[in-house]
Amino acid sequence: MRDILQETLSSIKQNVLRTSLTGFAVAWGIFMLIVLLGTGNGVLNALLASEADSMEHSMVAYQGRTSKAWEGFEKGRRIDFDTRDVDALEEGDFFTNYVDEVCPAIYQTAQLTLGDKFFTGTILGLTPVFKDIQNVQILSGRFINTPDCNERRKVVVIGSSEVQQLLGMDAKMSSIVGRWVKIGPFSYQVVGVYKSDESRGGGSPDLYAPYTTISTIYNMGKHIPQIYFSFHGIETEEQGEAFEEALRRGVNSRHMADPTDRSTMYLWNRLSSSQQIAKAIRIINIALWILGIFTLLSGIVGVSNIMLISVKERTHEFGIRKAIGATPGYILTLIITESVIITAFFGYIGMVGGLLANHIMDLEMGGKSMDAGIVSMKLFVNPTVGMDVAIGATVLLIVAGTIAGLIPAWKASHVKPIEALRQEK
Repeated sequence: MRDILQETLSSIKQNVLRTSLTGFAVAWGIFMLIVLLGTGNGVLNALLASEADSMEHSMVAYQGRTSKAWEGFEKGRRIDFDTRDVDALEEGDFFTNYVDEVCPAIYQTAQLTLGDKFFTGTILGLTPVFKDIQNVQILSGRFINTPDCNERRKVVVIGSSEVQQLLGMDAKMSSIVGRWVKIGPFSYQVVGVYKSDESRGGGSPDLYAPYTTISTIYNMGKHIPQIYFSFHGIETEEQGEAFEEALRRGVNSRHMADPTDRSTMYLWNRLSSSQQIAKAIRIINIALWILGIFTLLSGIVGVSNIMLISVKERTHEFGIRKAIGATPGYILTLIITESVIITAFFGYIGMVGGLLANHIMDLEMGGKSMDAGIVSMKLFVNPTVGMDVAIGATVLLIVAGTIAGLIPAWKASHVKPIEALRQEK
C-alpha cells in the first residue's frame, strides 16, 4: 500500500496544474453545498423562530363583516362577538371534544405614563389562560391571575421593551415590578414583565390587564372583539377545515348571518401556519440538496475526466507494468487511490471553507433583524450546518470520487501489454 501511495503522489506531482484545477472543482462543489445548506437553515430557523412564540395548537378568531344579505339584514353588517361565542367554545357539545382553553380579549388604546416618560399602547383585557395559549414568557414578577379578575384589580403586565423605554436600556426588569403607573386616567400596579415580541417592530405595544377590569372601566358590556383558544385532536388540514367550518356556521347562526358567509369571522390557525412552514421547509431542503448535489457532480465529472486522461497518457506505462507482472487488481487500486486522494483532500478543503463561510455569515447576520416598518423580521437564525452533515457530504463526495475513478481504473486494468507497448510514450 505504501508503494501505491508513493506512486500516486508522484503522478499527482507530475500534473500539479491539472490536478489543482480539478481539485478546485471538487472543493467548490462541497463548499457550495455546505454554504447553500447553511443559508437555507438560517432562513428556515428564522421562520421557525417567528412561530415559536405561540402555542402551535391554538387559534385566534377576529370579528368580520357580512358579505351577503340575510333575513332582511343588508350585507356589510359588522359581526360583534359576545359572551355567547365564548360559551359555545367552552360548553358546546361539538367543541368540547377539541377545545382546551378559551380566552376572550378586549382592548383599548391608552397612554402609559411613569414620571416624565410615556408611550401609547394597547391595553388588553385578558384572562389568566392567555399566558399558556400565547406562550407568554414572564421575565420578572407574574402574569394576571384569577383573583385579579375576580376582584377587578387595576394591575398590568408590560413588555420588556417598554421597561427599557421607561427606565433605560440597562434597567433590570424587576425594578419596575410593584411600581404604579398611570394608564389613561387610572393608576395600575405593575405585577410582571413579559418578553416583548421583536417581530412587531414599530407596532403599538401591548399591556396585559384583567379582563373584568378593562370591561368595567371602558364599559365594554358583552362585546368581545377577539377570542383566543387552544385545542387538541386536530392534526390534519381536513380536520382543521371541518373545525373551522363548524365554528363559522355557529357564529353565523348566533348572529343572524348567511350560514355560507365566510367573511363574518377571520381565523388565524397557527397549526395550519406551522404545517405550511413545515411543508415549505421540506421543499426548500430538497431544492437545496438538489442544487448542491448537481454542484458536486460537476466536480465528480472533473475527477472522472482527469483520470481518463491520466489513464490514456499512462497506457504505455501500464503495459510495461503488466508485462513485468503487475496484476489488474494492482492497476485498479492505483487509479482508484489517486481518485480518492484527490477527492478526499480537496473535499476536506471545501468542507472547512464552507463551515468557515457559514460561521462568518452567522457572526455577521445571525439573529439580526430587518426593519420593514410595521414589523421587524429576522433574516437569519443560526445559519450553520452540523458537523454530521458536513462530514456526511464529504464522505459522499469521496464515495462518488471512488465511483468516478472506477471506469478509468477498469479500463487501465484491462490494457493488453502488447497493445500498450505499441503506443508511443
